[in-house]
Amino acid sequence: MSELLKVTLEAREKGGKQEASRLRAQGYVPAVFYGRGYPDSVPVKVKSRDILPALNSGHWETYRLEVALPDGKTEMALMRDVQRDFLNGNLLHVDFYQLVSGQKVQVKVPVEILNRESCPGVKAGGILEQLFHEVAIEVLPREIPDVLTVDVRNLALGEEIRLRDLVLPESAELVDDADLPVVVAAEPRAEETAPAEETERKEVEVLAKGKAKNQEEA
Repeated sequence: MSELLKVTLEAREKGGKQEASRLRAQGYVPAVFYGRGYPDSVPVKVKSRDILPALNSGHWETYRLEVALPDGKTEMALMRDVQRDFLNGNLLHVDFYQLVSGQKVQVKVPVEILNRESCPGVKAGGILEQLFHEVAIEVLPREIPDVLTVDVRNLALGEEIRLRDLVLPESAELVDDADLPVVVAAEPRAEETAPAEETERKEVEVLAKGKAKNQEEA
């Protein structure tokens, strides 16, 4: 679990595309802060460099932040929505969601596979299929994990690891069906191709039929 990243959220009064463009040119990202204690979302701005450590971590959806609001209050938060320009990847807008101590929050946690190279199922010619790349759980803010790991060092050919097999934080509950498979060491798919001799025989038959038809028409 990552340590809290401290971020300052500054007041943002004006709206509109022109103002948003001006803020981005100054190194800021337009944002809002919302949550149970804030029924009306608070318009704010944040320096893009301040949130880059979380965004570049590979698990920004679960990266806990300690945000200082314009009114002086300090809250714990997650980034719920990060909008980027699809052409250049520049940050366009960020939503900050309030976390309340003692109240569970639903998050999607990345899944990381361990020991792929030593998986018995793969060594036996199987294919390792990862069916979940992130798992939704409900968990207390202080126990939000950075990542959930799946160790396949003992996964034999034809076997699977299910959601219920994952090691979760003490307070965490799965959102999806616990019996769903996360990783499968699948049997290799047989190539559905005819033997070369069979293919050649069929081609000869087709040519012979075509020649006979031409002779009848002549």
